[in-house]
Amino acid sequence: MKSKISQRVIAGLVLTVFALSNTAMSVMAVNEKPMLRTGEENTIKLKADISITQANEPVSLSLRDSDVKQVLRMFADKAGMNIIFDSSVSGTVTLDLVDVPLNSAFDLVLSIAGLSYVVDENTLIVSSAGTEMSATKQEITLVPVKYIDASVLAEFLNKNIFTMKKPGLSNSEIVTTNPMTNELLVFGTKNDVAITRKIVEKFDKKPLSTSIKISHTTPEQMADLICNMLLPATSSGGGKSTGGAAGIKGVMTGAASSGGGGSSEVELGGGEVACQVSANSSGTLTSMPLQTLVISYFTQQGTIGVIGGSEDQLEMIREFIADNDKKQPQAYLELSIIELNEQGSKTLSNTWQYLSKHFSFNASAGSSGTSPYYPIFFSGSQYPHVPSADQVDSPDYIVHRYNGPQALTYAINYILESRKGRVVANPRILITNGQESVIDLTSDYVKTVTSQVVSESLTGAVQRDYEIGDDNGIKISITPFISPDGYVTLNITPEYATIASQVTTPNESDPTVTDIQATLLQRRNLELKNVRIKDGETLVIGGMIREEDQKTVQKIPILGDIPGLGMFFRTTVSSKTKEEMLIMITPKIIVDSDDVMRNENTL
Repeated sequence: MKSKISQRVIAGLVLTVFALSNTAMSVMAVNEKPMLRTGEENTIKLKADISITQANEPVSLSLRDSDVKQVLRMFADKAGMNIIFDSSVSGTVTLDLVDVPLNSAFDLVLSIAGLSYVVDENTLIVSSAGTEMSATKQEITLVPVKYIDASVLAEFLNKNIFTMKKPGLSNSEIVTTNPMTNELLVFGTKNDVAITRKIVEKFDKKPLSTSIKISHTTPEQMADLICNMLLPATSSGGGKSTGGAAGIKGVMTGAASSGGGGSSEVELGGGEVACQVSANSSGTLTSMPLQTLVISYFTQQGTIGVIGGSEDQLEMIREFIADNDKKQPQAYLELSIIELNEQGSKTLSNTWQYLSKHFSFNASAGSSGTSPYYPIFFSGSQYPHVPSADQVDSPDYIVHRYNGPQALTYAINYILESRKGRVVANPRILITNGQESVIDLTSDYVKTVTSQVVSESLTGAVQRDYEIGDDNGIKISITPFISPDGYVTLNITPEYATIASQVTTPNESDPTVTDIQATLLQRRNLELKNVRIKDGETLVIGGMIREEDQKTVQKIPILGDIPGLGMFFRTTVSSKTKEEMLIMITPKIIVDSDDVMRNENTL
């Protein structure tokens, strides 16, 4: 007997040791498991906390097609409360409940039957879920709101909670606001106030506000990228903020329209709203535009402002800026613009002249006529030469009769002329990757002149209006792409214009003056795409040549057509003009010292 007892004791001790060892191992294993982080609870129950009794004893029921009033009366008796039914309460319920807390069972029956209730002192008032009861509006509770607009919360509560026929909550719009104190006024029961406080606690939070420094791009360009690429579902805010600390006033109010006047020339800390996320309603539910995400930029400070949104959105914007706010490569561009001009002419002219006392004649430069000093027929010894009938008393000069012997003279004129010119422009500019640069070497000129006599003037003054053009010369537009492998790809658009001729007409008020009706330009334009040049090499754009040959022959009729001898009665003028423009482009990629050090460290 004793041996059996000792064996049992030993077996018990062994089992105890085994159990303790297994328990310790299990505890260690549990402690070795990684702990899962739990985030903030983001669920709010949109119904009242049913609490008709503090005891909340479990109940077990099995009913078939029982009158809902009798079932609820049974729950009221169990909770020790009075109960009143509205005339809208009707129907039956079938249920099987086993050990369900009394409050939960009461809530289930109300939900299934489509009923709601109000507690007044120790009395339950039950009605259909769509029935408005005056008992729900016997108290006014003030719920303070700190950061957001109370009217937004009031609209959200009225549209999305208190009109959704939730058991234990009011079924009408019971929330309004006090605009002076930014408070919610709740005309409802304790359950209504409780759910209102939950909503306020959840959403009444200070909006996120941060400023992100932009180092390499401009704040305006970065804000535009964020709005159009990262946040495409946005609505533009537009407009410049006026005053306020760092332009916050303009950001918070959505900024005024940019078309207004009266703004100061000096704006300290002013910013502009780039875009903001719109708040839209979805179906029958009303949206809550509490933390509208606003993107603004501050050019003077070199920053992007982000107000509202979530932590994840802010982190996404930070990552986007970090990925895109990169230093843009630059290159030093040296251009040589050379214009070569060559002009040459050859003139062979013959001049014949016959002089006598009564008859004179000459044929000069291929045209026949008489000299004003020796007219063809001369009567008398002299006569005055006057330009017009108004100047008879003051002639320009007096012509006398030729008194010399008769003479026939012949003269030959042979002239060679050549001119060469070279115009050089050598601009040097700094170009940035992807940004267009323009070299403008044009000059102004008069395109047209319009004259009119001012009728109001006593002296009949002439008023002239001048239209000025500004595209006479050369203009080059360059857009580069600087690649990391030491090449520069250019889009080049050279435009070269010179004045070819001008169309003139006599002025109506003063025939001695001519007005320019039109100025005709001669253009030589090119458009080059994706021209690839290695760093330090030179690209030569040539072949923009213009040549013009002219030959003019003037002759005396009949005599100039005689074979052989006709050359003495002809005048020949030959001219040749040649113009060529060359453009030489040499890019040199600029390497910062920081980049050099980074490359050395990488190697």
